[in-house]
Amino acid sequence: MLHRLFLGVFGVLLMGVGLYALFFAGPFTILQLAGGSALVLLGGNMVVSAWRARESWLSRLGPLP
Repeated sequence: MLHRLFLGVFGVLLMGVGLYALFFAGPFTILQLAGGSALVLLGGNMVVSAWRARESWLSRLGPLP
């Protein structure tokens, strides 16, 4: 239960950072669009996976070096 709560809160945080990058961070560039969209997508997937009690896309990557 605590793991799902942390995953959901972290997903909301990632979505917030992604939305900030999309709408409020300096002049609009392709890098800003790609990075902000990726953060919103990954954060949204974390929130949905916490709600449905499934693994998120980031947790499926496994241990990184």
